[in-house]
Amino acid sequence: MDFIAPFVGTLGFGGLMGYAVGYAAKKVSKLVLIAIGIIFFVIQYLVYKHWAVVHWQPVAHEAGEGVKHASILFWRIVTRNVSLGAGFTVGIILGFKKG
Repeated sequence: MDFIAPFVGTLGFGGLMGYAVGYAAKKVSKLVLIAIGIIFFVIQYLVYKHWAVVHWQPVAHEAGEGVKHASILFWRIVTRNVSLGAGFTVGIILGFKKG
């Protein structure tokens, strides 16, 4: 039993922290998507009124690159100096799923 106790503490704390990060990430991502939707609607309205012209191909390419770099940065920040391993990983998945 003494052999398991440190792992239970680490898994519990790591799981809790992972759950909190996953839950918050899901909530923030929802807000970001709402903002992106509003911005897209406004841009499309300006295009509809012939007040603006948008070339979507370069925008889509840059957005894809931005998402790729943001996700890499997110994981670097979240996993920096974290030795909580499996508990954290499971917690972040469960938190993101629940959020």
